[in-house]
Amino acid sequence: MATASPAPPPGWFRPAALLALLWNLFGVVMYLSSVGLFGDPTAGLNEAERAAASSIPAWITGAFAIGTFAGLIGSLGLLLRKAWAHPVLLVSMVALLVLEGWILFFSGAAEAFGLAVPILVSIGAILLAWLAAHARRRGWLS
Repeated sequence: MATASPAPPPGWFRPAALLALLWNLFGVVMYLSSVGLFGDPTAGLNEAERAAASSIPAWITGAFAIGTFAGLIGSLGLLLRKAWAHPVLLVSMVALLVLEGWILFFSGAAEAFGLAVPILVSIGAILLAWLAAHARRRGWLS
C-alpha cells in the first residue's frame, strides 16, 4: 500500500523554514552563552544587568534550554517537511512564552535589558508554531 506524498509547499516555505532554523540556531548560541559555555556570561554587563542576570532561577534557565533546543529541532523538522515539527514547535513556544513572561512580568530584567528581545522572541515562537500548524493543515508535512 503506497502512502500519499505530502502536497508541495509554496516557494516561500523552504526559505522561511531555513530562516527559522538559523533564528533558532542563534537562540541556542545565546542560551549556551548565557550558561557560560563561551566564557563569563556577565562580562561586560553593568551592575543592574549583572543583578538581573544573577536573579534568574534554574527553572527559567531550563525553559530557555527547552525553548531554544526544541525550536532548533522543530525548525529542522519544518525544513525536512516532517509533521512532528508542529508538536515540537508548540513545546518550544510554551517554554519561550514562560521564559519571556517571567522576564517581562516577574523578574525586573526588562528594565535592565529592555523589552525588544522578549517581545520579538515571543512573536517568533508564536509565528513558528502557527506556520507548522498551517503547513500540517495544508498537507505540506508528512
